[in-house]
Amino acid sequence: MKTRAMILASAAVVVACPHAANAQENTESGPDADSSVIIVTAQRQSQSLQEVPIAVSAFDAEALGSQQIENASDLQLTLPNVSFSKGNFTAASFTIRGIGDLCVGVTCDAATAIHVNGSPLFGTRLFETEYFDLERVEVLRGPQGTLFGRNATSGVVNFVTAKPDLGAFGASGELEYGNYNSIRVEGMVNAPITDTIGVRLAGFYLNRDGYTTNLFDGTDIDDRDMYAFRGSLRFEPTVDTTIDLMGYYFREKDNRLRNQKQTCQRDPLGVLGCLNNRRDFDITNANSTVGATLSSQEFFALQGIPSALGLGSLYGPDAFSGFNEPSDVRVVNTAYTPFYFADELQLQARLEQRLGDLSLSATGIYQDTQVDSRQDYFLGIQNRSTFAPALNALSSFATVGIPTGLPAPAPAVVPGSAAYFAPIAQALIPSGPQGVLCTSDNDDGNRGAFEGNSRCSETPLSFDRSAERRKSWSAEVLLSSDFDGSFNFLLGGIYARSKTTDNIHYVKLSLSSSEFCSAY
Repeated sequence: MKTRAMILASAAVVVACPHAANAQENTESGPDADSSVIIVTAQRQSQSLQEVPIAVSAFDAEALGSQQIENASDLQLTLPNVSFSKGNFTAASFTIRGIGDLCVGVTCDAATAIHVNGSPLFGTRLFETEYFDLERVEVLRGPQGTLFGRNATSGVVNFVTAKPDLGAFGASGELEYGNYNSIRVEGMVNAPITDTIGVRLAGFYLNRDGYTTNLFDGTDIDDRDMYAFRGSLRFEPTVDTTIDLMGYYFREKDNRLRNQKQTCQRDPLGVLGCLNNRRDFDITNANSTVGATLSSQEFFALQGIPSALGLGSLYGPDAFSGFNEPSDVRVVNTAYTPFYFADELQLQARLEQRLGDLSLSATGIYQDTQVDSRQDYFLGIQNRSTFAPALNALSSFATVGIPTGLPAPAPAVVPGSAAYFAPIAQALIPSGPQGVLCTSDNDDGNRGAFEGNSRCSETPLSFDRSAERRKSWSAEVLLSSDFDGSFNFLLGGIYARSKTTDNIHYVKLSLSSSEFCSAY
């Protein structure tokens, strides 16, 4: 599915009057909070945090380090009424005061705006990465649509990266080693080239073993292997002019689990899958799923397809019957090893120009992100015996054809002949009904088992894939005043454009392919 989104915000004028600092809700600035001054851009211009008349929390580099805030999950632990969660199919929700984005879909709008150096980000992978070399993080609570445009109903999270220091050379590094062979390296180099030009290079690398044991093959999954680097250049040709350029790249490729193990009170009737009375360590009743319904004997009979080819009955044992769910959140049993890939490129340019009592800023950013996640959503092992009658029937039909009296397929070949079912049997059970079982592999080619693109196993496989590719850019111009007195203004306009392609696939062993069903 492809979706294009275009945002055009008209110019807005904001009259700002001084307010008492008691409107501030929370300030996190480390142990020197009483003497230090934190400069924030909560009102789209540089101000002391004590002067900002809105609820804003700001973490400078010292606070981020002392409180060990290294990612979005850490950030929520230090902020009241702020929570972060990963949803199904690679989405994330940053909730402020109970307002967030719990929708699953590419067309959903976020309720919390995510910005970097004041520029909006679309579908960012910042929630996968680690924080490094940041000047500060600003969290604004409450609706911020006037100053930040759409998608800021609950607030704004603005990441401000560290800029080059033109005054002196500097460098820093940090190495961590922990359990599960966790290695984390972070470093920064700052170098002034001339009196007016400086560069800053920073990055991190994280690698650790998985801490979830898969009983199916004895391996450890849910590991991490990621890195990111950022390059910044600052040019100050005059005391009133500052030009900042920034390039950022992040990449992750590992067997991360998109969603963690879920508790379930199994529904024995297979209507709801899970009941809501208890939080048991059990697995859903597969007869409640769409895949089981579309491949059931009952559904096949309604479509005029021989019910003998249905992979079980909705009123009989389901595919997970007999499965024993491990009672440990860090132990799973799945025949499919998860796969996770994500990367993001950001290119940003910013001009700040002082014009007496006026300040003009122009910012542009280009963003290219992608994510590809594949895993067994239920983290369970299917009971092969549930499918045995259908597999035996398919093998028989491929040998002698459909018995007399049963519906025959459309006459692409002789109706009911073995020649029609032979290619299907060869694709799904190439070694016969007692051999390996094959399903379509969900890669970018959109080819299935009938085109030779399959994944085979002794155990029936069931997995899904969530993939997205997004390209976005935005440009913004702001003009603000710094007059003496009670009247000042902020005038701005922004144009943004985002194009995304999303794919969600669900794959399981099935005889209800479009080619097969269309024949009846």
